[in-house]
Amino acid sequence: MLSKSTLAAARRPALIALVAGLTFAAPAFAAGVAGDAHTGRALFLSHCAVCHKANAAGGIKLGDTTSADLQAPGLESQYHENDALIKRAILDGEDEEGGQLDKIMPRWAKKGLTDAQANDIIAYLHTVKTSD
Repeated sequence: MLSKSTLAAARRPALIALVAGLTFAAPAFAAGVAGDAHTGRALFLSHCAVCHKANAAGGIKLGDTTSADLQAPGLESQYHENDALIKRAILDGEDEEGGQLDKIMPRWAKKGLTDAQANDIIAYLHTVKTSD
Protein backbone atom coordinates (compact mmCIF):
# COMPACT_ATOMS: atom_id res chain seq x y z
CA MET A 1 0.00 0.00 0.00
CA LEU A 2 1.26 3.49 -0.87
CA SER A 3 1.89 6.03 1.87
CA LYS A 4 0.01 9.31 1.86
CA SER A 5 3.17 11.23 0.93
CA THR A 6 3.90 8.89 -1.99
CA LEU A 7 0.32 9.19 -3.21
CA ALA A 8 0.41 13.00 -2.88
CA ALA A 9 3.70 13.13 -4.80
CA ALA A 10 2.19 10.97 -7.56
CA ARG A 11 -0.78 13.34 -7.90
CA ARG A 12 1.31 16.53 -7.94
CA PRO A 13 2.17 16.49 -11.70
CA ALA A 14 -1.50 16.06 -12.61
CA LEU A 15 -2.48 18.95 -10.35
CA ILE A 16 0.24 21.17 -11.82
CA ALA A 17 -0.93 20.31 -15.35
CA LEU A 18 -4.53 21.10 -14.42
CA VAL A 19 -3.63 24.48 -12.91
CA ALA A 20 -1.40 25.34 -15.87
CA GLY A 21 -4.13 24.39 -18.31
CA LEU A 22 -6.66 26.59 -16.53
CA THR A 23 -4.20 29.47 -16.43
CA PHE A 24 -3.61 29.37 -20.17
CA ALA A 25 -7.30 28.86 -20.92
CA ALA A 26 -8.36 31.80 -18.74
CA PRO A 27 -8.24 34.41 -21.54
CA ALA A 28 -10.77 32.41 -23.58
CA PHE A 29 -13.09 32.14 -20.58
CA ALA A 30 -12.64 35.83 -19.77
CA ALA A 31 -13.55 36.71 -23.33
CA GLY A 32 -16.84 34.88 -22.88
CA VAL A 33 -16.73 32.75 -26.00
CA ALA A 34 -15.85 29.15 -26.59
CA GLY A 35 -14.62 29.81 -30.10
CA ASP A 36 -11.37 28.94 -31.80
CA ALA A 37 -9.36 32.02 -32.80
CA HIS A 38 -7.41 30.16 -35.52
CA THR A 39 -10.62 29.05 -37.23
CA GLY A 40 -12.11 32.48 -36.60
CA ARG A 41 -9.24 34.15 -38.43
CA ALA A 42 -9.90 32.08 -41.54
CA LEU A 43 -13.63 32.84 -41.33
CA PHE A 44 -12.96 36.53 -40.79
CA LEU A 45 -10.63 36.72 -43.78
CA SER A 46 -13.13 34.96 -46.04
CA HIS A 47 -16.31 36.69 -44.82
CA CYS A 48 -15.46 40.00 -43.17
CA ALA A 49 -12.11 41.36 -44.35
CA VAL A 50 -13.49 42.62 -47.66
CA CYS A 51 -15.32 45.36 -45.72
CA HIS A 52 -13.43 45.54 -42.41
CA LYS A 53 -9.87 45.02 -43.81
CA ALA A 54 -7.63 42.07 -42.99
CA ASN A 55 -6.47 43.80 -39.79
CA ALA A 56 -10.10 44.52 -38.74
CA ALA A 57 -9.42 48.28 -38.69
CA GLY A 58 -12.41 49.06 -40.92
CA GLY A 59 -12.62 52.54 -42.37
CA ILE A 60 -13.67 51.47 -45.85
CA LYS A 61 -16.28 53.74 -47.45
CA LEU A 62 -19.28 51.75 -48.70
CA GLY A 63 -21.68 54.29 -50.14
CA ASP A 64 -22.82 56.48 -47.24
CA THR A 65 -21.43 54.01 -44.70
CA THR A 66 -17.92 53.53 -43.36
CA SER A 67 -17.09 50.04 -42.14
CA ALA A 68 -16.56 49.69 -38.40
CA ASP A 69 -13.23 49.22 -36.66
CA LEU A 70 -13.46 45.78 -35.04
CA GLN A 71 -10.13 45.81 -33.24
CA ALA A 72 -9.86 45.23 -29.51
CA PRO A 73 -10.35 46.82 -27.05
CA GLY A 74 -12.71 49.22 -28.83
CA LEU A 75 -15.04 46.49 -30.05
CA GLU A 76 -15.46 45.02 -26.57
CA SER A 77 -16.02 48.45 -25.07
CA GLN A 78 -18.65 49.38 -27.66
CA TYR A 79 -20.51 46.12 -27.06
CA HIS A 80 -20.38 46.44 -23.26
CA GLU A 81 -17.85 43.58 -22.84
CA ASN A 82 -20.66 41.24 -23.94
CA ASP A 83 -19.87 38.68 -26.63
CA ALA A 84 -23.57 37.82 -27.03
CA LEU A 85 -24.11 41.37 -28.31
CA ILE A 86 -21.17 41.06 -30.71
CA LYS A 87 -22.59 37.76 -31.95
CA ARG A 88 -26.00 39.37 -32.46
CA ALA A 89 -24.32 42.07 -34.58
CA ILE A 90 -22.59 39.45 -36.72
CA LEU A 91 -25.53 37.09 -37.14
CA ASP A 92 -28.53 39.43 -37.06
CA GLY A 93 -27.19 42.90 -37.90
CA GLU A 94 -28.20 44.51 -34.59
CA ASP A 95 -26.04 47.03 -32.77
CA GLU A 96 -25.15 47.06 -29.09
CA GLU A 97 -28.49 48.68 -28.19
CA GLY A 98 -30.61 46.38 -30.39
CA GLY A 99 -31.01 48.81 -33.29
CA GLN A 100 -30.39 47.80 -36.87
CA LEU A 101 -26.90 48.13 -38.31
CA ASP A 102 -26.59 49.62 -41.78
CA LYS A 103 -28.23 47.50 -44.45
CA ILE A 104 -24.88 46.87 -46.12
CA MET A 105 -23.86 44.72 -43.11
CA PRO A 106 -24.83 41.16 -44.02
CA ARG A 107 -27.15 39.31 -41.68
CA TRP A 108 -24.82 36.33 -41.58
CA ALA A 109 -27.31 33.97 -39.93
CA LYS A 110 -29.46 34.27 -43.04
CA LYS A 111 -26.41 33.40 -45.13
CA GLY A 112 -25.71 30.20 -43.19
CA LEU A 113 -23.08 31.30 -40.66
CA THR A 114 -23.56 29.24 -37.51
CA ASP A 115 -23.38 30.26 -33.84
CA ALA A 116 -20.16 28.24 -33.51
CA GLN A 117 -18.60 30.05 -36.47
CA ALA A 118 -19.63 33.42 -35.02
CA ASN A 119 -17.98 32.38 -31.74
CA ASP A 120 -14.81 31.54 -33.68
CA ILE A 121 -14.82 34.97 -35.33
CA ILE A 122 -15.35 36.67 -31.96
CA ALA A 123 -12.50 34.67 -30.42
CA TYR A 124 -10.29 35.86 -33.27
CA LEU A 125 -11.41 39.49 -32.92
CA HIS A 126 -10.38 39.42 -29.26
CA THR A 127 -6.83 38.77 -30.47
CA VAL A 128 -6.75 41.67 -32.96
CA LYS A 129 -5.48 44.67 -31.02
CA THR A 130 -5.47 48.33 -32.01
CA SER A 131 -2.03 49.08 -33.40
CA ASP A 132 -1.59 52.57 -31.96
